[in-house]
Amino acid sequence: MTVRTAIMTLGLLALAACASAPPALIALPAAPSAAPSASSDAAAGPTILLRRVSVPGHLDGFPVVTGRRGETLIVSADAEWAERLTDAAARVLRDALSQRLGPGRVLIEGDGRIPDADLTIEFVALDPLDGHLVLDARWSFVAAAGERSNHSGRTTLDVPLASAQASAVAASTAQALGELAATLAREAATLYPRAKPSP
Repeated sequence: MTVRTAIMTLGLLALAACASAPPALIALPAAPSAAPSASSDAAAGPTILLRRVSVPGHLDGFPVVTGRRGETLIVSADAEWAERLTDAAARVLRDALSQRLGPGRVLIEGDGRIPDADLTIEFVALDPLDGHLVLDARWSFVAAAGERSNHSGRTTLDVPLASAQASAVAASTAQALGELAATLAREAATLYPRAKPSP
């Protein structure tokens, strides 16, 4: 084998290795922490069971959408979500709500306790655009006790997006979910008053 042939072979092997490199897996981080509750009665706050969380189908795959041009989605070429966005958003929201309502106030399936209300969330948008991320969510509280009324609403948020990198999209998504959790915690405390949530 000549030197030239050896160099060409090594180059081709290097290109093949680059082409087959697995994408980086991006986990949705926790939402920014809520301020500590000023109330000593936080443990007596309303109990919420987070039910279905849905996101638009074009976002609920493993490719990370980093932007869009009109109706055309732009996805990361070298990163994927470590879990489906539906599962990740539910996990982050559950934790953020728990911080704001008090430990143990956000129940999971099979807990055995009866919640004050079930919460369902449908994301109409959770889209990274030029320099910002747009969250548009419809939500509904369904009271477990018949004497309490149900309540639904819609929240739209716009948070900064540092760049079109997958990690920046993940950070802005987590921030938006934290802000949504703060809104929902205030709504829950108003509807089912036991204790005020964290700011």
